[in-house]
Amino acid sequence: MPGIFISYRREDTSGEAGRLAADFGERFGRSNVFFDIDMGAGIDFEERIHRALETCHVTLVLIGNRWLTVALPDGKRRIDHEGDYVRREIAQALGRPDVAVVPVLVEGARMPSADELPAEISSLAKINAFELSNRRWEYDTGQLARLAQRYERGWRRLLAWLPTWAKRGSLAFALAGAATAAVIAATSGSAGAPHPQARREVLVPATVPPVVDECSSQLRFAVDGTAGPLKCPGGRLNTLAWQYYAKFNLLIMSLGRSTTPGQVMNALCSDLRSNKSTTRPIEQAGYELAALYNGWRFTLPPDVATLRC
Repeated sequence: MPGIFISYRREDTSGEAGRLAADFGERFGRSNVFFDIDMGAGIDFEERIHRALETCHVTLVLIGNRWLTVALPDGKRRIDHEGDYVRREIAQALGRPDVAVVPVLVEGARMPSADELPAEISSLAKINAFELSNRRWEYDTGQLARLAQRYERGWRRLLAWLPTWAKRGSLAFALAGAATAAVIAATSGSAGAPHPQARREVLVPATVPPVVDECSSQLRFAVDGTAGPLKCPGGRLNTLAWQYYAKFNLLIMSLGRSTTPGQVMNALCSDLRSNKSTTRPIEQAGYELAALYNGWRFTLPPDVATLRC
C-alpha cells in the first residue's frame, strides 16, 4: 500500500501535485505514492482514499495561494463544507498518531492560521511547513524526500524490532505512532520535544529573502571531516558542498525559511544525538549551509562543539 499520500486541490496546485507524484514515484516506486489521478475506472473513489490514508505513514498537504479561498457556487469556501475531500483527508490524517502530516507551501503561499481553518483541522496550523518552489524544484523535492524517509524510518525500525505476534495487533500501530511523534517533535518544535540548553540570542529568523543563488566550486576536504568552501564569491551557496553534507541526512538541512529558533536548535541537537559522525564539524557545516540557504540571521552563531543538548 502507498506510504506517501499527496493531498491537494485541483484548482490550486494540480500541476505541482502531479509533478511531485511523478518524481516521488521514481524515487520510491509508484505503488508507494498515492495520487488520486492514478485511480482507474470503476474504483470506489472515497473507499480508495480512505484505505490509502489508513496505511500511509506521511501525508503531504500541498497548499497554494488559492487553497483556502476556492469557493462553491453559493460563494462559501469549499473548505468550510463538511463534504470537502481535502478537509476530510486532512482530518483523517491528523486523527492518526502514527502519521506525519506535512504542510507543503507551494510558490510562496502562506500557512493558514488556526482561525482560518475548520475546527477539526485547525491543528494543521501548528505544524512546521515545508516550502516548495518550481525554481528550486530538484533541491526542494530532494529535501522533502529525505524528510519523508526520516518519518518512515521511525516506525519501520520499531516494527522490525517487535515480535511477530505484536505486529499483527494494534500495539504495533500504537508504538509506531510514538516513534513517529518523536520525529515530528524534533522537526516541529512541539511541546513534547526536548529543550536544548541554548542562549536565546543564538538565532533570529530571517527578515530578508533567503540566499537562493547557487554555484559549483571545487571541494577541499580537511582531516577533521569538513569539506569546503561552503560559500562561493558573493556569499552564494556551494551546491557541491550541500550535496556532500546532504548524504549524512542531517535534519537541520530539511528545515525551511520560516523555521523558529526552537525548531532549529531541536533539529541540531537531534543530529548530534544520532551519532551520524564521529566529529562535530559535519553537523556544524550542515547547520551553516542551512542558515545560508534559508537566510537565517544570527546575533551569535552557535558553536556545535560546545552546544549542550
